[in-house]
Amino acid sequence: MPAIRGMSRPRACGTTARPGPAETEAVTAMAVTLRTLEDRAMGILPDGPRIALKRYFRGIRERRKLAGADLVVIAHPKAGSTWLRFQLSRVYQKKFGLSEDVIPNVEELHVRDPAIPRLLMGAYNYLKLDVAGPAPAPELADKAVVFIARHPLDILVSLYFHVKKHALRERKLINDWPLDLSGVSMMQFMLESNWGLRPLIRFYNDCMRQHRALNRSMILSYEQMRGDPVTSLMAIAELAGAPVTGEEAREATEFTSFENLRKAELENRFNTTRLRAADPKDPNSFKVRRGKVFGYRDHFSDSEIETLEAIIDGELDAEFGYAREPRAQ
Repeated sequence: MPAIRGMSRPRACGTTARPGPAETEAVTAMAVTLRTLEDRAMGILPDGPRIALKRYFRGIRERRKLAGADLVVIAHPKAGSTWLRFQLSRVYQKKFGLSEDVIPNVEELHVRDPAIPRLLMGAYNYLKLDVAGPAPAPELADKAVVFIARHPLDILVSLYFHVKKHALRERKLINDWPLDLSGVSMMQFMLESNWGLRPLIRFYNDCMRQHRALNRSMILSYEQMRGDPVTSLMAIAELAGAPVTGEEAREATEFTSFENLRKAELENRFNTTRLRAADPKDPNSFKVRRGKVFGYRDHFSDSEIETLEAIIDGELDAEFGYAREPRAQ
């Protein structure tokens, strides 16, 4: 069971009237229309000002969502947040009798039924600034917060393939990812990129610092989610204040298993860019790529692994548990 600091009180379900289909549809349609107009207006601008404006408006939206959130999930890209997004949306979609088209939009669950907590899968580029600040961060102090951890080298191998084979040019510009990795080795990406190993370690150390200062937070690892997804999902729902049963969590985790999401990505079942292969013929271009724990060992030589693991041993907070066992002298 993941260690949790503080717990949320269960929410009183059914105390607020559920919005009707027409109201929900109107809110969703308005949001889509505004985003479409924004994208069209910016489409005529050159890269520099267009990306600056997109980041600015995205920041405003993220701040607004963060202010109203009951539970915030903070994760580095490729740490497992997409998988968790599908799990959370499925478990509450089934529990509250919502239509399946809400998956994987966890931020829309509360709009569909106010008895569901306001959930936010936070945007890394904006939340990392809060995490890097004083602890506890004022923006997080009254929230339930889940920090998703994963072995740093597994994250960066997955991110390398994502940037190289999946991410669109616009997304690379917005995230300041390299536009072309064809001449960059995976080891170079690890050690030299502004999205490399040491920036990731700094982010995780900041997350642990915030976790220790917050009243209601938990560190949940990708490895725990893979090993015991039912218990992990129940722990998050409990922290959010809307507990689910073991049976409900089991159904959701089976529905969103690695195999089922891989199949859904091939079929584009959910019609979302969050789960769509760039090239169905290239396994490394999938969002659901491998999901293998400690799979990074397949991509480096022994000497490279020694170099990278030594950095983790020396610089990452030991409480994450990713340091190697002390070697016998």
